Amino acid sequence: MSSFVLTMEPPALVRFLTPHLEGAGSDLATVEGRVRELLDDLRDSVAITYRQAIIAETCHGLVKEWREATRFQSSLTQITEHPTYRAIVQLGEEVVPVLLRELQRRPEPWFAALREITGADPVRPEQRGDMRAMAEAWLGWGRAHGFMR
Repeated sequence: MSSFVLTMEPPALVRFLTPHLEGAGSDLATVEGRVRELLDDLRDSVAITYRQAIIAETCHGLVKEWREATRFQSSLTQITEHPTYRAIVQLGEEVVPVLLRELQRRPEPWFAALREITGADPVRPEQRGDMRAMAEAWLGWGRAHGFMR
């Protein structure tokens, strides 16, 4: 399985890309944002396989689509039963690190997906309903089980 090592820091990478994007106008901010997002995902990784990169990119696309489709939904059932959410769950255990990083960025209802994929539930009864506490419980679980550092 091939892998690559990310050695550039975000500012150096952005400086490297900037001359190649001259005349890109507003697209430059989009590219810089995407580069920073990808680097945030890889920040804790020393190396990542091509497969992991594809899974992460696929998941990010689905997450964006899911957020757009459910942004006005208030029903947790409708949010977690949305076809795009279900597609994320179907990616299986390989998507767990990506979902944990999403939780780290901003607490969202990834708890059902994480429970379904992993069979675990680190959230204590007194934490239920508190999105931040639930996210912290899952992040602690992810560190303890080697899904993140």
